[in-house]
Amino acid sequence: MALEGKIVDFGVADILQLISQQQKTGVLLVERGAESIEVLFWNGMIVSAHPVAKVDKELLGERLVKAGLITEGQLQRALTIQRKNRQHIGEVLVEMNIMSREMLDRIIHNQIYDTFTDLFQWKDGSYVFQPSSVNFNERVFTPLGFEHIILDVLRMMDEWPIMLKSLSSLDAVFKRTEHSKGLDADDAVASLLQDQRIILNLLDGDMSVSDLAERSLLGKFATVQALRSLLDRELIERVERENLVAGTARTWQQFLGTRLFAAGWYAMFSLIVIGLYSISPPDFKMTFRQFSPNGLIQVASESIEQNKRIKIKNALQVYFWEQGCYPDSLAALVESGLVQTNETENSAGNPFSYRSQKHTYTIQ
Repeated sequence: MALEGKIVDFGVADILQLISQQQKTGVLLVERGAESIEVLFWNGMIVSAHPVAKVDKELLGERLVKAGLITEGQLQRALTIQRKNRQHIGEVLVEMNIMSREMLDRIIHNQIYDTFTDLFQWKDGSYVFQPSSVNFNERVFTPLGFEHIILDVLRMMDEWPIMLKSLSSLDAVFKRTEHSKGLDADDAVASLLQDQRIILNLLDGDMSVSDLAERSLLGKFATVQALRSLLDRELIERVERENLVAGTARTWQQFLGTRLFAAGWYAMFSLIVIGLYSISPPDFKMTFRQFSPNGLIQVASESIEQNKRIKIKNALQVYFWEQGCYPDSLAALVESGLVQTNETENSAGNPFSYRSQKHTYTIQ
């Protein structure tokens, strides 16, 4: 049975902790408007977390080549073995000693940390957890426990504003300094950490910080951290954009033009609606009356009741996971602290109709 609800009722951290404590295996989908994030659990451990839109954007092997972590020739050899043995491309690269297990762990873990840093800041949206089998190979990388992640993510969220301020923004662009170009390549690179070497090799004076984070596979936090270190060592410098004032002026012109165009369409639409209403039959006018104050109150009341039912269903699922059966009454949910008394009542102040058969229930 799926566990679903709204973030405003049951926060992201709460649902993640619940799934982890219950050692569940399945997929958690969190949505906010057009944004979607998918988190994969295996026995309560987190094996993946990513924005849904980016899952198929680029295959892992191709991204590793663009990051400079492997060559095109190495990728092709690995793909030949993968097609023969049907292994995960990461597992093949590790077995061929092209990439270390630690590096593959770091890439996947950085993506999870970055995703959670964004997800923990969502204050609204909805979620659905669907128990299902998850394709996970322990030989490819190490899964993460929620307790381990949350401590690191909270630290990253605390440090992030200060770190980002030092670079101005994620749109900033950097290039190598003449000082760094004049250094002996082997000596300069040997003294750098692996993340710093990756970022330094990718700098072309054109990619933004966001682009570097995406291309390097290090994630935003590790990328900003590496850039700060390179700045402190005077190996890189910020690229000053030309014609910034002219560009800003053009942006405002486009903005005002779009607003004026939209205003004209809104005015035309309003005239059309008024005209349709004046010539419409009685049944059609009844539809408009639904948006009168009384109609809106009724719609709001129905929406509140629906949200209460969803929260009760989530609480029932949590109770079932903890107790092995559904409660005899909704009062048991209140006693367990899963819901409040007013959340078990409809808009008229009467308790929702609820019947339990231990392993099934009905609620109206």
